[in-house]
Amino acid sequence: MDLVRTIVERFPVGQVVSIREIKSGWMHSTYAVEAAQGKYVLQRLHRKLSTPEIITDYEAVTAHLHERSIEAPRLVRTSDDEQVATDGDGRWWRLSTWVEGHTRMQVRSAQEAEEGARALARFHKAMADTTHQFGSQHPLHDTEAHLARLRASVSDPKNEAHLATVSDEVAFILRTLPSLMLPHSLPQRVVHGDPKISNVLFSDDKAVGLIDLDTCNRHTILVDLGDATRSWCRDGHEDEEQHFQIDRFEAILKGYAQEGPSLDAQEKSWLGRSGRVITMELASRFARDVLEDDYFAFDADRYPDRRSHNRARTRGMLFMAADMERQSTQIEELVLNYFGA
Repeated sequence: MDLVRTIVERFPVGQVVSIREIKSGWMHSTYAVEAAQGKYVLQRLHRKLSTPEIITDYEAVTAHLHERSIEAPRLVRTSDDEQVATDGDGRWWRLSTWVEGHTRMQVRSAQEAEEGARALARFHKAMADTTHQFGSQHPLHDTEAHLARLRASVSDPKNEAHLATVSDEVAFILRTLPSLMLPHSLPQRVVHGDPKISNVLFSDDKAVGLIDLDTCNRHTILVDLGDATRSWCRDGHEDEEQHFQIDRFEAILKGYAQEGPSLDAQEKSWLGRSGRVITMELASRFARDVLEDDYFAFDADRYPDRRSHNRARTRGMLFMAADMERQSTQIEELVLNYFGA
């Protein structure tokens, strides 16, 4: 904790009272900080998310949400007016204001899914009038790029031994995902990029806002709705084979239809398939990390290494995607019911 305290002291927050690690998320190391000037969240950013463009986008998004009275953290600059502090290993540390509330690691009911959808809807509406030009040119849900990276990794001779452990799953992804791609002609709006339920902030039973806003960019909002569907409409961990909970999907549609922006005809026609697209996309990313072993964090208490955890995650996501396909008729009927043709 000495390093963490040293980093905090580079920000204008006054005397540090306490520091507590928050063990959640795959990417950043996160700490709750209480200081004389208030409460904050300190994060050691993942190296692949440590770019000037991403941190500038984060600062702009959080400032815009604040202007629209939407609950969200705000970037705190260092005492030297830098966006981040850097440690001796060149790692970036970002401090943001604390937003009261709590997060949940899993959705436990349709009501929670509906509340999450309402928070996502309010975010989309609030960001609709931003004039910020995003510097990061690589939105998180670039399905085509993820598929291309998987193909490249499969073709790399040094990954051949590890490919054998996930070859059936990779073959299915490469055969199936290209036909599911969301069209480039969909309207481009500001998206959160990673609306898993642990990024939804709750106060009692009401969702009040979104956190982890460093994946925001311009994209089709169907990637957010698809990722919410993937994340909220299942039980258990992503490394478990869990069924698609269609009552939670209906709750997402209900909450979003009531508080979100209007969808055009093309968005409506693709909405029902968006959850399967993002689920398959994530399966492709987990499969690639089985081969490359350099991205996602893993649960060392349950798995001997990253590759083992990612193999299980790949299979869990493919099981979920198959269950979505089995329920596709009901899914499309619900979309029509809440959004029309």
